[in-house]
Amino acid sequence: TYLRGFTADEPSAPDASGFVERPYQRNARIAVESALGDMDAVIVEMATGLGKTEIFTQLMSRWERGRCLVIAPQITLVAQAAQKIAQRTGVYPGIEQAHNWSDESAWNRSPFVVASKDTLVRGRYKRIKDVGLVVVDEAHLSITKSWANLLDHFMGLGAKVLGVTATAKRHDRKSMANLYEGCVYQYGIVDGIQDGWLVNAQARCIRLQSLNLSEVTMSSTTMGRDFNQIDLSQQLEKYETIYEIAEIAARETRGLKTAIYCASVAEAQMVSERLSDSYGVKSAWICADTNRCSPQQRHDALESFTKDPDGVTHLCNVGILTTGWDFPGLECIIMARPTRSKMLYTQIFGRGTRPLEGTVDFAGSTAESRCEAIAASRKPHFKMIDLVDVTLAHKIMTSPDVMSGTWGIETVEKAKEALVESDEAVEIDEALRAAQKQLQLEQEQKAREERARVAAEALYKSRSVDPFGDTPEGDVKTKNKRGARFPFGRFRGELVRDTPTWYLRGCMDGKPQVTATWLWKSISRELESR
Repeated sequence: TYLRGFTADEPSAPDASGFVERPYQRNARIAVESALGDMDAVIVEMATGLGKTEIFTQLMSRWERGRCLVIAPQITLVAQAAQKIAQRTGVYPGIEQAHNWSDESAWNRSPFVVASKDTLVRGRYKRIKDVGLVVVDEAHLSITKSWANLLDHFMGLGAKVLGVTATAKRHDRKSMANLYEGCVYQYGIVDGIQDGWLVNAQARCIRLQSLNLSEVTMSSTTMGRDFNQIDLSQQLEKYETIYEIAEIAARETRGLKTAIYCASVAEAQMVSERLSDSYGVKSAWICADTNRCSPQQRHDALESFTKDPDGVTHLCNVGILTTGWDFPGLECIIMARPTRSKMLYTQIFGRGTRPLEGTVDFAGSTAESRCEAIAASRKPHFKMIDLVDVTLAHKIMTSPDVMSGTWGIETVEKAKEALVESDEAVEIDEALRAAQKQLQLEQEQKAREERARVAAEALYKSRSVDPFGDTPEGDVKTKNKRGARFPFGRFRGELVRDTPTWYLRGCMDGKPQVTATWLWKSISRELESR
């Protein structure tokens, strides 16, 4: 056996640290425990903010065959995983990352190791012995040759593999099945919001009049096919576009803790300076390039933004506030770097869905009571502002794409159109429901018009007797009259051209009312000809 026995019928009990699994976390863990009895590598897909780390930490605390190795793609995730493991198990894991070396001595090694992927692929994976379980954090990034070689090494020695991610479906269509045998549990953003674990979004979609992406090319990125970074940056760094972005941010989000996602360091810096200089907004900018933004500058900006209520309110960033960044107090997100990657957009969108601490975890909670608690909290929703180009030539990802769930493509596109035209923020699920209703009305109207057209243009037979021809008396000759006919009213079935002028003029005046476009045009043409 690989694990201590737990069944789905048992209630969740606090662990040694007092932590109690949420129902979906427990269900996910049990699904993994069951699947790993027959499979070697499985994956769990769970939205940002729902506690994927808690799931694999609880799994690791029960694992009995070999040591457990967590592999993370970023330094911040290494630190977070190590802290959570120590907090939940009371055992501090070994760290294998850059200058940190896990103590692998037989008498002092930890049953848990947390490692950086980049560190392991340099050959240091060989020193981690007796591994029975490998956990791959952010598993959507693991579809590469270096990852495959790494996992093959441990699986060849008998280890099982669990991948966890918020986005198992890659935008570039590369199959996760190349490494994982199946996705054994899914729990998405829509599930989390409906069950009261996540905060819903109020969405705006605003067109930047100075931005035109029609000539921007596409290229491959770690998040799949997306806009070419150089082309996109050139468009977004234009002064007119910078002024528009800053004006929208100041107008829509003043006083709110707002993360602004930019495509380049220049864009982030210019938007931040414009907000500060022209609108008096407390803003800062950060990026991953330590030559342009020192670690101290990044630390100070983040501390002010996340911990000081009177500090920075608007933080412009490039590639920093995504995977591994958690700030429940985030009130607004501005997507100032249009993307076609659903994976990237989902990661960014998820930064805003976390409820304030202590809001939803209470004894006897239900989906209804948690939703009520969120509604009564200081963060009943977060604001998501998507900035799109004036042409809408590309299929840019926006909020409805992430919240689409089981809604059809037409409904999602209709909701996106409505958000572009709306002057105020709308809850996304309401926008999707309204779009679905509008589509149904349009389809019903189209069906009515089609039925009316078919009826009006049907061929009518008229009887005529030719007493002088070869046709015997009483035989029927049919004469077909084509043209638009009235499907209703006093002259129902009559051709428009055979209808009295006074009736046609009444139709144009709304008596009776004509709703079918084809009939209106026929009446108009007929009156003009008369």
